[in-house]
Order: sequence, then structure tokens, then C-alpha cells
Amino acid sequence: MKKTSRIILLLTLFSLPFSLFAGDQSEVWTRLYRRAISFEQKEMILNNIVKLDDRAFEPVLIEALEEMNGDLQKFRGDVVLMMQWIKMTRMIVKELGELKSLDAEDQIFFVATHTDDSLLVADALIALGNIRSVKYAPEVATILRNLNFNTQQINRDNAEIEAYGAVMALQKMREPIGFEPVFYSYIGWYSKRTKNLAGEALKYITEDPTEPILAIVKEADYDVKKTALFVEKESSAPADNKNKIAVLALEEGLKYQTADKIEQDELSKLRIEAMKVLIENKANDDAASPFLSEIIKRDYDVNETLYSLYALGVIGSDKAVDILSTRLALFNKRQQEGITASQKELGYIKQIIKSIGMSGNKSGSGVLAEVQFSDYTPAINRLARESAN
Repeated sequence: MKKTSRIILLLTLFSLPFSLFAGDQSEVWTRLYRRAISFEQKEMILNNIVKLDDRAFEPVLIEALEEMNGDLQKFRGDVVLMMQWIKMTRMIVKELGELKSLDAEDQIFFVATHTDDSLLVADALIALGNIRSVKYAPEVATILRNLNFNTQQINRDNAEIEAYGAVMALQKMREPIGFEPVFYSYIGWYSKRTKNLAGEALKYITEDPTEPILAIVKEADYDVKKTALFVEKESSAPADNKNKIAVLALEEGLKYQTADKIEQDELSKLRIEAMKVLIENKANDDAASPFLSEIIKRDYDVNETLYSLYALGVIGSDKAVDILSTRLALFNKRQQEGITASQKELGYIKQIIKSIGMSGNKSGSGVLAEVQFSDYTPAINRLARESAN
């Protein structure tokens, strides 16, 4: 059959006028394609067109894909013809994607949403990404969102193939609407390969993911909030925006109350990570101060409390230093009354003194001076003097 088709194709070529070959090559192959009778002939012609990899062939490739889409229903009942359809359609879709043919976006999207072959779906989605079909970014985001949350897939391998294609498409489209579903792919049920791709894609979809991250931190479970905070931290967002997410993470980390020790520890880790972001980005406003004060009062974990004391020193505002000074004044009073500080409390006292000093805010000078008359060790007195200077 294939041999016969090749003979017919050769006869067709010899029947064309010589002047045709002297003209536009794309016209030659377009006419050949339109004169082709069988599937095999069209496939051979398209194979040659694809090998040439020339934008001049974009119109005939779009024409061929439109024809393939029109024939889809006709071939569904025939397994052999359907396999041929899939093979040829994949070839066309890939080439249109490589050629970045935006004019083909409607036909490519049709393929992505009307075929049952997961590999072809993925190829079509990737092609939409290659041509940066932002028109279909919302639809591709919805496709991925549905795959993310439908964990009871009949065929998980096929579902992951499609998800991989959707993630790659959204990465190339670089539309903010794709960030949230790609984020949930990053933490989703997929294999390491797909999750790694999603993690990389997040860096490219938008340089500043603050808006979608805000929504995730507000709505998601605490373990997801921590991952969202990490993604924001690693992004190219401005420092002020990273601090905004960190403050929200602090608030959310304090909001939830649980008797479960494991969950309490996870919430503490969320708060610590948020404080690390504030420290790293040199937060200097009071948005976080009330939450840092609450952490000090709760004193759930020594490291967490120390981070909060340090962060207040970084902020260095009057309000932040007032929180530190009030705490130190309480320790001073206890020392004066003969209540010796425990080792844990001595650690807090040292950090408070250092934080007041690093703040550069002179409103804490008075309480630092009191340290000298509060029966502390010579080492703490010396630290207070150094911090006051």
C-alpha cells in the first residue's frame, strides 16, 4: 500500500509543470498536499514539509490541521485510522508550535481538548505554550487545576502526561493566571519529574508572585502556607512584597490553635520561616511588630522567641524597641527583687540587649542603663554598655 502511494506521489510530482519548481517552494508543496488522495500521500508530503522547518509552510500546515480536526469524528470508530490521525496530527501540531504560529492557536486548542490520546494532548498544550497563546492561558490553567485536584484518576500516568504538558505551556505563556495551578502541581500528587518542572516554572511565570501567593497563604493549609512563603522568598519580588507575605504568614501562623503537638510544631516552623524572611529583607515597618510581640508572650519555642527578639531589633522602630524595652524592664525588675533568671531567660535577656543595640534607636537607652543596677553578671553588664554606645 505504502509503495503504491509513493509511486502515485512520484507520478504526481512528474506531472507538475517544470515552471512550478522554479517558483515558490511552499506553493509546490501546498499544491502537492491538496492533490494528494490518500492519508499515506498526505503524510509523506507533510513529513517533507516538516523537515524543511520553514515559516513559509505555516498556511498549509494550518490548513492540514484544520482538515485533520474536521475528520476526527469520522475516524473515531476505526482504530487503525485513528492511530494514523494521531500520528499525523502530532507531527503538524509540533511543527506549528516550533514555528510559533499564533494563527494556529484555535486549531491547536481544539486538538488539546478533543482527543483522548494523552501524549497528543500534552504536545498540543506545549505547542500553545511555544506560540505564547495567552488567549488560552485561562483554559490551560483550568485544565491543570482539574488535574491537580482530581487525585482519583483512572489512569494516573496519562493524567500526569497531560499535567506535564500544561505546566510547560503555562511556563512559556508567562501569564499570572497560570501561577496558582502550577504551584499546586509543585506540591501535588505527581512524580518528582513533574513537580521539579513546576518548581522551575514558578520562577518564569511571573517575577513577582506576591498577589497569587497572598491568596494561597490566606486560604491554604498551614503546610502549604510554608511552601508558598518559600516560593515568595526565592522569587524576584521586591523586598517589601516579600515582607508583606511574611507578615501574613506570621498572622496566619498565630491564628490557628490546635492541641496536636505535631501541628503546633509545624505552625511554629511557619512563624520562624516568616521571621527569617523579615530579617533577610531588613523589614523596617511595624506591620509585623504586634505578631512578634505575641510570639514573645506565648514563648512556645526558644528558637522562635529568639528569632522574634532579633526581628524586632532589625525593624528598630519606636514600637519595636518599646516591646523589647518593656520585656527587658520586667527582667530587670525581677533581678532587682532577687528572682534569678533561668538559663533560658538569660538567653532572652542577652538577645534583647543586642537587639536594642542593633536597632540604633536611642529610646531603649534608659532600660539598658538599668541593667547596670539589676544584679546581672559582669558579662551581661558589659553587653548592655556596648549596646548603649
